[in-house]
Amino acid sequence: MKQIFALAKSEDSTLAEKISDLDGVAQNLKRTLMDVNAYLPIDSTDSAVDQISKFQKMLAGLESDVSLNDSLLKMVADIQNTYASFSLSRVAKAWWNHGILSGKYLRAYEDRMEKENSFVKIMRPFYQTFAWKVLKDPGEKAVYADSNFLYYRQDVDFLVKPAPWTLDSLDNPIEAVLDFKAELEKRGVELLVVVVPGKPSIYPEFLNPTMFSLYEKKFSLGRRFVDTLQTLGVQMVNLYPVLKKAKEKDREGDFLYLYTDTHWTPRGARIAAEAVAKKVKKMPVAKTFPKLSLTDSLVTAVRTGDIATMADLENAYPNQTVEAHQVKNAKTGAPLRSDFRNSKILILGDSYSRIYETDAPMSAGWISQFANEMQTPVASIISDGGASTLVREKLARRSGVLKNKKLLIWEFVERDLRFGAGGWKKVRFD
Repeated sequence: MKQIFALAKSEDSTLAEKISDLDGVAQNLKRTLMDVNAYLPIDSTDSAVDQISKFQKMLAGLESDVSLNDSLLKMVADIQNTYASFSLSRVAKAWWNHGILSGKYLRAYEDRMEKENSFVKIMRPFYQTFAWKVLKDPGEKAVYADSNFLYYRQDVDFLVKPAPWTLDSLDNPIEAVLDFKAELEKRGVELLVVVVPGKPSIYPEFLNPTMFSLYEKKFSLGRRFVDTLQTLGVQMVNLYPVLKKAKEKDREGDFLYLYTDTHWTPRGARIAAEAVAKKVKKMPVAKTFPKLSLTDSLVTAVRTGDIATMADLENAYPNQTVEAHQVKNAKTGAPLRSDFRNSKILILGDSYSRIYETDAPMSAGWISQFANEMQTPVASIISDGGASTLVREKLARRSGVLKNKKLLIWEFVERDLRFGAGGWKKVRFD
């Protein structure tokens, strides 16, 4: 905490990053407290969780109010005094209220035993590889297609089930987007939404030729979502026609999406970044962005497909090597990093924003490609699989990062309209 206070007083550019790291530590502690035992999460309104939440909220305000130092130090001391040592009475109380006497415990216990049994964990990849090679069965999480593509089953389910926003649900994605737009407008921040098409939306023909012929008329729920929000006054980037047109230039080994992964290739990410930059350059707010001289160089990365991993088919499919453009500061040669202090743009995203950006080869994802197109610094907050609600909750805990921001770009994959972790809740910054 003392290091963070020193950065706050000196207005160091790494303050936001350090606060994010500490917020992550607090979030992990809160998650640990919510796990009374290995099998049963307790009610999130528990007083212990509230204590951590209050600390996170106050920590987020430190960027704009350094007078919070004393209060934060006291809260840290209280948390340390409470949880730095083992407490038998605290464990006993938790088990009495939430432990083995609950039926939920037994169901969770059975599920965990099935997943973590050491023999099952060892044998599952061998069995799944056998089932795949002999029966062509990729398992419950994957769908096999032509051209050696594996599709994530949730991506396919999203296309063939009714539109989730037409159902009578408290978590309506259209209402959530409109509410988030209103919250940002209160702070003078414009919203731009980027919906990423799933692999089967761009390559339905490899999945099912019949589906390909019907796709545009019946299955393009993501495109309908984009069109609906546009009619409601939300600024959108429509990647569906952009990627459809780009795939006309595909050649073997150079598609827009990885073979056994849910995500796009560096080529797909770069085309998406160019489309986002084209939209942003036309916005009046673009005139307020600071300039940063950026360049890029060609690098390679080896990817292990996440679908193959989820389906325990790593032994059946080889890794895929891809080429990407790593973006660097033209003056220093340092790879591009989030710059919360100088950037006027904040990007919220999921694993489509993380891939190639904060994992190998680094600074080569769509965010860096976008920054390179704009020649301006950017800042980002990423939550794998949680761009529907979790990433906005993360922003709410760090709402101070919105200071001096003019544009927020919110990226999420289309399947999150149905399957997003945390649903589509309305999030308040106050």
